[in-house]
Formats: sequence, structure tokens, C-alpha cells
Amino acid sequence: MTRYIIKRLLYMIPMLFLVVLLVFLIMSFTPGDPASANLPLTTPAAVKEAYNESVGYSASLPVRFLTFLRGLLHGNVPSYSTGDNVFAELARRIPMTLRLGLISFSIAALLGVAMGILSAVKQYSFLDTTLTVFSVLFASIPSFFIAILMLLYFAVNKGLLPSFGMNDGIRSYILPITTMVIGSIPILSRMTRSAMLGVLKQDYIRTARSKGVPERSVIWKHALKNASFPIITLLLSGLAGILGGSVIVESIFSLPGVGMYMLDAIHQKNVPGVMICALLLSAIFILAMVLMDICFALIDPKVRVRYQK
Repeated sequence: MTRYIIKRLLYMIPMLFLVVLLVFLIMSFTPGDPASANLPLTTPAAVKEAYNESVGYSASLPVRFLTFLRGLLHGNVPSYSTGDNVFAELARRIPMTLRLGLISFSIAALLGVAMGILSAVKQYSFLDTTLTVFSVLFASIPSFFIAILMLLYFAVNKGLLPSFGMNDGIRSYILPITTMVIGSIPILSRMTRSAMLGVLKQDYIRTARSKGVPERSVIWKHALKNASFPIITLLLSGLAGILGGSVIVESIFSLPGVGMYMLDAIHQKNVPGVMICALLLSAIFILAMVLMDICFALIDPKVRVRYQK
């Protein structure tokens, strides 16, 4: 198992390299340049050329890419817009994104899995129908639309919660976290319900019930454990998605996180900033997939034996 994990982690190197190369080419071939994005419109062309040359944007594509890789290895990649180290700028923003994502993920995972289990156990009941209707309804509404509605009602009309920034402590987290939770719960609950229903129809579940095993043990010890594969897959991919998909929420509520930094870097033609953000988000997704394999091996002995070969 250890050898398999090391092998998967080593596979990250070429995958992350391809991601960085692809992002670099996309950003390089899109219209615009750092000077036009960061300097006033009335700036003379000579000043713009000097600005692009000072940040290294005037060099050829291979030279710029090799310069980025060299800075990446040394941990010092200058930003085109500020001149500061991109790693230092992201270090100030990562805690915000982690807090927002982990809190949202914890609440969504708890409520989504619980609602899915309850819906499966109470299949075709009024509760199941109600949860299904709400899940389909909120799954059909884009997260940005939910965020705008809550922003208009709770912040603009009622004045109960702040509309932007993190200056009001815990109150500033309520609307962003609620937006991310509402967007994640429907998928988690529907997937959990489907997985549980598939397991509850198996013969060994009927055998356990016929032997007089308490219903609580049937649900938690037998059904949930065997239905955990798709649930774990969705949870870990959802965690990576929440951490990487906070761009919309952070931009709507003006939160100083990684997503907002990446969006600003795109607007400012800050190629190194976009590349580092893409590298970070790609690493999160790949690590989530490795963690998923580890969880599968811990749960299922057959998977663990296969990895040990």
C-alpha cells in the first residue's frame, strides 16, 4: 500500500507539469498584456513596453516558462501586477479559503449524508418525497443565483448580515457558507439515498433482519459500510470541489481568498499568479483522489490486497 501511494504521488509531477504548461499557453495566447491590464489607458506605449519588459513578459514563450519553473523550484515567483512573491500573497489568502471550504464541507457532509440515509430508510414516505423535492429544487438553482438572492434579502433589504468582506467576524461567514452548503447538500443527499437503497435490497440485509438484528445495526453497521464507496468518492471530490470552486462565492461576497486572487490575476494578466493557483487547485484534486484510494483500502480488504500486489 505504501508503494502504491508513493507511486501515485510521483504521478502527480507530470500531471501538474502538464496543467501548468496548459494554463501558461492559454494565458499567453489570450489577448492583452500585463501593462494594458494594470496601467491607466492613457499610459504611453513606451511606458507599457518598459513595464512588460520589467516583469519579463516581453521575453519569448520558452524563456518565460523556464523562468517560471526556476522560480517555482526556488519558491520565489514574482507577480506581474505587484512584483511580490506569489507564494507570499497566497499564504495570506489560503487560511480564508480553507476556513470557508472546510466549514462548508463539514456542514454539507453531515446534513447531506444524514438526509440521504433518512430518505432511503423512509423510502416513499412524506419525508422522503419532501427531501427529494427540495434536493431537486436546489440542485437546479445555480449557486451564484442563490448567493445573489440571499445578498439582496438579508444584506440589502433587511440589513441583518454584511454584504461583503470579513469585517464583522462570524456574521461575515454566514452568507458565503450558507451558499456553498445549499449548493452541496442536494448532490450528497441524492447520491447517499441511491447508494443506501441499492444496499438495503441485498440478500444479506434481509438475512440480518430475519435473524433479529436491530434495525439501527442493520443501517449503520451493514448497509452504510457497504454503501460507503460512492459516498466517500462524492465526499472527497466534493471537498476538493468546494476548496477549488470558491471563486464565485468569494467574488460575489468580496472575500480575500484564493479564488478572488485567481480571478484578479486573470483580469490583470498576471500569468504567474494564475499558474500557481492552477497548480494549487490541481494538487488538491489529485491528493483527494489519493486519499480516496487510501480510504477504499482501509474499508475493503479486497482492495487492500490488490494494492499490496
